Amino acid sequence: MGTSVSQRSPNTPGWRVVSACYTSDTVPVDRAVVEIWRAATKQDQSLLQQLDSATVETCVSAANQRVDSRRAAQTIGELSVSKNNTVIGEFAKRMLALKSNGGAQEDTPTAALFRQLTDYYVSRDIAGYLGDNFRCKTLSELRAFKQQIGDAVAAKVKTLEIAEGLSQRNWGDAYRIILKKLQE
Repeated sequence: MGTSVSQRSPNTPGWRVVSACYTSDTVPVDRAVVEIWRAATKQDQSLLQQLDSATVETCVSAANQRVDSRRAAQTIGELSVSKNNTVIGEFAKRMLALKSNGGAQEDTPTAALFRQLTDYYVSRDIAGYLGDNFRCKTLSELRAFKQQIGDAVAAKVKTLEIAEGLSQRNWGDAYRIILKKLQE
């Protein structure tokens, strides 16, 4: 049996701003999204490199082609033995499995991927911001807030896909535009 350790976000200026978003209910959800992605891109220098990987591109492409669950499992298996696994690649494989099994119907593959990545960043810290002195007083409020953040990211990505014609662009261009716009 293995063990896992949950790593909190580093104590950097960007993540301290995100902390303020989790603390004060006067900060709009859209602002929290901006600050999360600003902090994430500043903290994780490998984020661009991981998003630019063949694994992520393959998963997004397969999900956009609406491959069935059998083909998705085969693709995921091939990618898993390629020894090019990254954290973001694992989220991309999870997204492909989800989409190929009819999940996240309201999200495009790209929106589903960015929703999962955002959830990962939020989940690292949000439980520490629960109680009387924070934005979320109850567990129900915390879950709802986390859902609102994910919904805001997915909605912004879907809007960008249409406004910027991202389905007509290659993955490398698309994710760079999305990352830039998530920080604005």
